[in-house]
Amino acid sequence: MSCNKRIKIIGIAWALWVMACTPAGAEGTPAFSKPMRMDSMEAQSNRHVHPFSEQRVDGIFTDTDGFTLITRTDEVELWLGEQWDTLRIRNRKTGYIWGALPVEKAEGLNRTWNSYGNSIAAIECFDEQGMEKRYGMSENAVTTYTATADGLLCHADFSELGISFDVFLSLRGNILELSLPEESLIEGADGKGYTLKSVSFLPYLGAVYEDSLDGYLLIPDGAGALIRFQKAKHYTSTYDKKIYGRDLGIESLAIPSDLQAFRPNDYTVDEKQIVMPVYGIVHGAAQNGLFMVVEDGDIYASIAAAPAIPNNPYNRVAARFDYRQKYTKNINRKEGAGTFVPQEHRNELSAKLSIYILDGSSAHYDGMAVLYRGLLQDAGILTPHNIRESIPLRLEILGADKKRQFIGTSAQVFTTVEQAGGIIALLADAGITHVSLIYRCYTINNEAGNAFLGNVGTQYEFDILAKRLAAQGGRFFLYLNPLSANPDQIHLRTQAANNLTNMTIKMTRPNRGVMYPDTYFYRLSEAERRVGKALGYGDYGFAVDQLSCLLYGDFTSGKEATRSQNLSKLIGMAERIAHAGSASTGRIPLYQPNRYLWQYVSEYYDAPLTNSQLLYESDTVPFLQIVLSGSVELFGTTMNTTSFSTERLLRHIEYGVYPSFIVSACDSIDLYRTAQEDFFSANFSDWAENITAAYRTIDSPLASLHGRRIVEHKALAEGLIRVTYDNGTRVYVNYMDKLMTDGDVMVGAWSYAIVE
Repeated sequence: MSCNKRIKIIGIAWALWVMACTPAGAEGTPAFSKPMRMDSMEAQSNRHVHPFSEQRVDGIFTDTDGFTLITRTDEVELWLGEQWDTLRIRNRKTGYIWGALPVEKAEGLNRTWNSYGNSIAAIECFDEQGMEKRYGMSENAVTTYTATADGLLCHADFSELGISFDVFLSLRGNILELSLPEESLIEGADGKGYTLKSVSFLPYLGAVYEDSLDGYLLIPDGAGALIRFQKAKHYTSTYDKKIYGRDLGIESLAIPSDLQAFRPNDYTVDEKQIVMPVYGIVHGAAQNGLFMVVEDGDIYASIAAAPAIPNNPYNRVAARFDYRQKYTKNINRKEGAGTFVPQEHRNELSAKLSIYILDGSSAHYDGMAVLYRGLLQDAGILTPHNIRESIPLRLEILGADKKRQFIGTSAQVFTTVEQAGGIIALLADAGITHVSLIYRCYTINNEAGNAFLGNVGTQYEFDILAKRLAAQGGRFFLYLNPLSANPDQIHLRTQAANNLTNMTIKMTRPNRGVMYPDTYFYRLSEAERRVGKALGYGDYGFAVDQLSCLLYGDFTSGKEATRSQNLSKLIGMAERIAHAGSASTGRIPLYQPNRYLWQYVSEYYDAPLTNSQLLYESDTVPFLQIVLSGSVELFGTTMNTTSFSTERLLRHIEYGVYPSFIVSACDSIDLYRTAQEDFFSANFSDWAENITAAYRTIDSPLASLHGRRIVEHKALAEGLIRVTYDNGTRVYVNYMDKLMTDGDVMVGAWSYAIVE
């Protein structure tokens, strides 16, 4: 072993847990529940990343014959195939040429698809009957091209549709930028009845026929997902998600697929929401890559990715800018009674996409994450945070709520402020002082903006608890959700937002056994009022939920506001909360925040540790965690309400994510028949020693890396991961049931190793 480095081997071994958690004088019997352990086959599932081939990849396109050089920089050349209305992009450093489909004939596709896939700007439209149709430029448009100082102006006239627009192409360094200004878009020319549904720039750029080339698509699904190029297979659907989630003002709230089982459908897991407007394509890991950032129009954009399927055998991904979508137009006030029609008014947006042409280490998912982090840092959105000597623990405490009785309801107290102080004291005795405590359910009727519930605690008692936490290096926050409400918390006629169907926006759980199956959403004017009242509680910080991840339009008659108009209100509320209080830093804890609020986030709650685990997703990668590492403290979902397993503890270590728990002083059965019954195991006494053990296990490797940035993430072998930080420290994680090595570094089964 080299003498100029110090290797610290630490495993999540049974002996370590016994030492950490066995009371003095015990005979080696652990005082906590042993975490579950998956079979080593788990490491080969799509919940993990797998090794990549290092074999060189030859390009799909070998020349630019028939294309005209438009412009070049030191890094990239841009070529135009005017006959086919498509591009070739040549990396001058490597000679690698990027394009969409073969211009003459793409295998397995007809002329319509060939034209659509190659188009600089391909469109979808609704005809007079509301039917959707797809059009490419070479088949359906008259195009004219004009050279500009750094690129090209393309004017496309789909005269038979009555639709025309301009697309600007600009090349700077290794970045190709495409934009479609809103003011250039014309519909209904010559009385034509077609309306624009969507626009996609070069929708098949970087597409690969089946598995003819080694590589993958990168999509921002959960932590991050890869779709490796594969042979055509039958899938019932492909990936198509709106950036920042669905617009509840237009889209219906679909229920997760039927379990066909006795238990209700609401126990299925929803697919992950896209929180950042990026995606990528790699031809040969760490060889050739394209990284795309939706710069404008992102709130109306979707990311559509598809593996090869029999009738469209190309692996592909693109951003789609949605100008219209269909909704249910009611014929009466009865829910669901209506017809499915396109939006009458198109969404106002200026589509803009940046394409980064990459090679070497940046042409891989971790390099792309480092690149995106740098862009956000340059924009002042992400800033370094302070380095600590130990990691924080996120602890949520349930205060009180209504309990359903045989007749009516009664108040049920789960945890008083005094009892919360006792919980903090017990954790401090165990050496856990850096606690981010979030107090939930502390107001009358558990409504945002209502007065404190006296049975839980007075403002004076909350002040004492907050000061006590601050004195020991912790932080105190009140939970705040100003957007959603149950039926007892909202006046539907005057406070609820409405959708295009003229119905209140509502989400219904298909489980009539829960206390509140229906959830409603406030108009943003009402949300602003409640935020203002909450800020009057005192000099407290807030952990903000829903406002951080929901973005919807409101079509209440006379008070209409689009998704775009409501965005500025959401940002304004977040900014107001972030700058409230004498100790404000301008940043606050947010639950799964969308990218447009990252400039206000200090702690990211419920960070995903997997992707949606769709069948065609081949790997889970920590793209989100790499982007935010060193700038934002990341906390996973609460361990006591999901899976408490060795694999999950290792995943926290691999991703640089801190532990979270939600607890109460009452027995878990006391949560039954309340709105908090989903937290089915929350009694602190039941979990105290597990909390201590999990915290110590994760703190041991991550304490010295708090505030550090991840610069590389690599699968060395199946189940063996190496994570490298900006100070040179390497973290090895072994998910296999056998010893694994990397040179002179040995990593025990189901363990990890730190090389400093």
